[in-house]
Amino acid sequence: MSKFRVIELFGGIGATTKALKRIGIEVEVVDYVEIDKYAVASYNAINNTLFPVQDITGWDKDYKDIDLIGHGSPCQDYSIAGKQAGGDEGSGTRSSLMYESLRIIEKIKPKYVLWENVKNLLSKKHIHNFNNYLERMDELGYKSYYQIMNAKDYGIPQNRERVFTISIRKDIDKDFTFPEKQELKIFLKDLLEEKVDEKYFLSDKLIKCFSKEDTGGYPRKEQFEGSIDREVGKCVTTKAGSRPVDNFVRQ
Repeated sequence: MSKFRVIELFGGIGATTKALKRIGIEVEVVDYVEIDKYAVASYNAINNTLFPVQDITGWDKDYKDIDLIGHGSPCQDYSIAGKQAGGDEGSGTRSSLMYESLRIIEKIKPKYVLWENVKNLLSKKHIHNFNNYLERMDELGYKSYYQIMNAKDYGIPQNRERVFTISIRKDIDKDFTFPEKQELKIFLKDLLEEKVDEKYFLSDKLIKCFSKEDTGGYPRKEQFEGSIDREVGKCVTTKAGSRPVDNFVRQ
């Protein structure tokens, strides 16, 4: 049986490839496109590869018989943790690089395309770009299926919602069904190390600060106490100083 040929765009540490391998698919990563040199170094170390740093805006290679293109295109300008700059084509934002994916898909014509992004992509402000993507994929000969999926419903103890879009070339499409939700069997505490360095513990001063009630309209104490000993972790965002989305464990 031939290997499943994959191109990873915005490849990060290779989550697409890892997921395929975990379900028993023998994968050949034909190319890996990532501009962050640290992510590339991590990917190569994990997978024993030698892929270079690559800018997707200049990527224009010729490949045939590609089974899957996976592209977790940048979410920062769609995310509620960002500045809501959006992803309109030609805008120059990071999230507008989604249209580079479409350019490459049109050229390579893989059998399948997997796109993952933040839930806020479907908000009133940004959904026009999501709809544009679906329309363009339809024009390129793909039928698309999408669903908001939460990590906690599929075996991971974290409340992390993302939009997953699966596009299948119409000449091979047989309808796609997203997997059923699973019972969560491992929890946040099951993933923690037994011995934790003291630098990760809150000081008495910080605990006292987070436990205050006299902070105006901001329910600091309620949010802090609600973040302790959770079975399912909150989705930690990149928003600076956003303590309500931290996860705390009492020892």
